[in-house]
Amino acid sequence: MKKFIFPLLACALLVANSCESMLDIPQKGVVAYENFYANDDDAAAALASMYANYLMQVASTEGIDNPEQVMLNYAADDIMAAGGNPKDHEPFRYFCEFTYDNSNGTLKQAYQRYCFAIYHANLVISNFTNENKAQAEPKHTSAFTAQAVAEARVMRAYLHLMLALSWERPPIIDRLQEGDDRPTNAESQSQVLEWVIAECEKAISSGSLPKRNGTGDKDATARMSKGFAQFVAGKAAMFNNDAATAKKYLGDLINSGDYALIPSEEYWTNFHAAGDGNSESIFEPNFLEDPAYTNNAWGSGQPIFRGRWMVANVFCWRTDALASQPQPHDGFQGWNGGAIQETFAQKFLEHDGDSPRRRACFLTGDEWLYEMEWNSPLNDASLAEKKKDDKRGIASAAGVFSHGPYFEWKHMVFVKPPKILTGGKDYPADNVTGLGPGSNQTNFNVARYAEALLLYAEACLETGDKAAGLKALNQIQERSGSGKISSDLTIQAIMEEKQYEMWFENCRFHDLVRWSKKGYVNLDEVFNKSGIHSKVPTVFDAFFTKGEAEHRLYTEYSSLDAGFVVGKHEYFPFPHDFMVVNPNLKNVGGWEGVE
Repeated sequence: MKKFIFPLLACALLVANSCESMLDIPQKGVVAYENFYANDDDAAAALASMYANYLMQVASTEGIDNPEQVMLNYAADDIMAAGGNPKDHEPFRYFCEFTYDNSNGTLKQAYQRYCFAIYHANLVISNFTNENKAQAEPKHTSAFTAQAVAEARVMRAYLHLMLALSWERPPIIDRLQEGDDRPTNAESQSQVLEWVIAECEKAISSGSLPKRNGTGDKDATARMSKGFAQFVAGKAAMFNNDAATAKKYLGDLINSGDYALIPSEEYWTNFHAAGDGNSESIFEPNFLEDPAYTNNAWGSGQPIFRGRWMVANVFCWRTDALASQPQPHDGFQGWNGGAIQETFAQKFLEHDGDSPRRRACFLTGDEWLYEMEWNSPLNDASLAEKKKDDKRGIASAAGVFSHGPYFEWKHMVFVKPPKILTGGKDYPADNVTGLGPGSNQTNFNVARYAEALLLYAEACLETGDKAAGLKALNQIQERSGSGKISSDLTIQAIMEEKQYEMWFENCRFHDLVRWSKKGYVNLDEVFNKSGIHSKVPTVFDAFFTKGEAEHRLYTEYSSLDAGFVVGKHEYFPFPHDFMVVNPNLKNVGGWEGVE
């Protein structure tokens, strides 16, 4: 797949004039605002800037984490914040324990980055249409500016969808904001979602959106396409309790024939560079490498900021606790974030068994110890020899916190794609351009066809079209390799299959909130009474801790202070700093009154 390098907007904008003659100096290499947005080249630059900004903001790194990935996944019930101990990685482990407040840095970064990305979409829309504060007509229009506006409209709609699902009633920013603007909360989440659907429909009906030309078209997966607009509209409709509208848009996406599930044995590639732009991808912005963006502050000179560097370390096993370096991520440290929750792993294993889907998500203790390659001379030895090998297993007396005997690697960077998944075939590594082993150069996965099928199955169930819904659900089940194929369409089957299929993909927490409103799940049961925080495992290896002759993983348990408050933690509070700047922004629901 091509790795595009989008140029940033090649101009600086004059936003103020000084009355002091000493400052009235002609600027060299600067294009005045009133002279820009005047031709197709300007539109192309603004559109490129929008995509580059999305990558730099939403899809990239803030410190050691990606805010969206950490916030939404750690808040789910099937992923546990881990680290070296209960105090490690505290700023974002609070989402797992629901002890955050509106000063949380990860929360602020997530909200801020969505807003920055919306601003760059509005630069396109407000300057090439009359959708601006003055309702001024654009200086230039063409077929290309119509396409640029349509793409920006879908990007802006998607970002508002994410804000609405996370903050319930964010302001609708439908034009470029000016210095004195202080937007207010939307009247309801439904108002935002209806606006999102309408914006997607406007972009689709314009006829200007790029369209994927068959399942082999990789380039269309890296931009706002007609298929992605249909996905966003369909998902927004499901969250707006409008199954008929969701069925229409998702059905159009499915019936286009431009998307298809990849084969079962290649399921794992959906989350690695080997699968970038595959037939299942609806939108995954391309990884960008730009030598101008270096890590000079830390002295490496590496162009890393666009590669989710250090997120790779967070989502890797705790390597300083291991007897040697496992070969799949050979050459970089892991910090043990995003552990698969133990009882969910047991449930997943019972359902899927030895399926390619399950193996792509996590390994059992025996698979991890004996079927995966370690930095050991005994990788080709007998099982009996491996059981006594001191170059594999957990060497630390402190064990690995928050893990049972299951080892997730769905989003781990594969420096060497493991044979247990590849079957010995050659596949590209996830860090292919020499940025260091900790860089994740896999495309940032936003939407894939599997989620569209599962949303469609649910929409069909609610509209009484069980045959069409069952067909969609069965496609997911057949591809999984689990051997479990439903003969009837039920909400329980859909919810269960979605948890397995979409685990660790930013959607479980939002779905739980939505399903709770329909009475399908009880959030107090899910987060509190289930015991996921009162029985937190730490896994040890008796070969090292007890001097046993062979490796044996065992767990001990502890308790964490955590508590999901029904009526409060379904949504996040607006960041404190934003509320200070904009007094019109108010917290709602259980956060009401928090300033």
